[in-house]
Amino acid sequence: MRKSRMFYRMLVSSFQLRKSRMLIALLAIIVGTAVISGLLSVYYDINVKMGMEFRSYGANLILTPSSDSQQNVFPESTAQEIAGVFPQQNVVGYTSNLYGLVKINSRRLVVVGTWFDQISKITPYWELTGTLDTDRKASGTAFVGKTVSDKLGYKIGTVLPLKDEVTGNEQKVTVTGIISSGGTEDNQIFINLSDAQKLFHQEGLANAAYFSVTGEGIDAAASTINVKYPQMELSPIKQISGSEAVMLKKISSLVYIVVVIILLSTLLCVATTMMTMVMERKQEIALKKVLGAQNKALSLEFLSEAGVLALAGTLAGLFFGYFLAQVIGQSVFQSAISFRWAVIPLVTVTALLVAGLASLIPLRSVIGIEPAVVLKGE
Repeated sequence: MRKSRMFYRMLVSSFQLRKSRMLIALLAIIVGTAVISGLLSVYYDINVKMGMEFRSYGANLILTPSSDSQQNVFPESTAQEIAGVFPQQNVVGYTSNLYGLVKINSRRLVVVGTWFDQISKITPYWELTGTLDTDRKASGTAFVGKTVSDKLGYKIGTVLPLKDEVTGNEQKVTVTGIISSGGTEDNQIFINLSDAQKLFHQEGLANAAYFSVTGEGIDAAASTINVKYPQMELSPIKQISGSEAVMLKKISSLVYIVVVIILLSTLLCVATTMMTMVMERKQEIALKKVLGAQNKALSLEFLSEAGVLALAGTLAGLFFGYFLAQVIGQSVFQSAISFRWAVIPLVTVTALLVAGLASLIPLRSVIGIEPAVVLKGE
């Protein structure tokens, strides 16, 4: 009991007598752990955050009949089943599309049946003018591409008589909106999917389905789905998913590099401070050795000091790191970063390892001190 009390008294005394040195080492650990914990919190959230950012560029998966299939259509319900395979919190949206050619007053145009309520989720980059009826049961409304509107004069309020030359079916729709995408959609007319299915006599069918999904392992999930549905082919849209994967990889590499640099800087600062304290305490250490202190006990004392600094610095660093993560989240993603409990043990163990490694060189000096030489003043 007396040894334990003496040990704690010496530990407290060491901190009291060397406040400035201890404070420097403590601040180094606080800064290091704050940056590391903040970056790790952002790193854990980055797939979700970046996934949501990339969703503003449109869908990243497309479902079509496989090349082995004899049909160019599939049941609309298949898209719903496949959407259910993914975690629902990762599914931003999905829509089934049915394509066909119609004749409008001797002009042939491409008509796309889609779900109007999914446009803002699947193609949020479209510029929409007018109003769209998002009720899937609604009928008789349409929106047209900007090129079609400009060239053919199809403005909001125009009634379009659609006729399918194959089936002979006719459908009148009223233009309620105009879209501008900068792509092929500007040359198309969009109507409610149920209207398109009736017009083309393809009830309950679709030609393609588009999915906007966040999270990791999308390619692997697509491969699994293709095995389960051999007549279907779910493929990543390379322009979107490829860019997303490359960007995530680069950001992850950047986080690793920054963490390593911070760790080395913290290690160097703590090691230098500890070494300075050893030099200042040479006579004290020599006197302890003369009084019977073993190298093991002296090493334990220095390691305990480093451990206390590491734990105190980690506690403060986690606090400041959380706020650093929020600053990064708000400035880059305009949203909060989730608190990750896994960061606590990871940062704590890292801080203890850094403090331990930083103490190795000073400990060698402690062990190498010769009491007779030091106390003689040589």
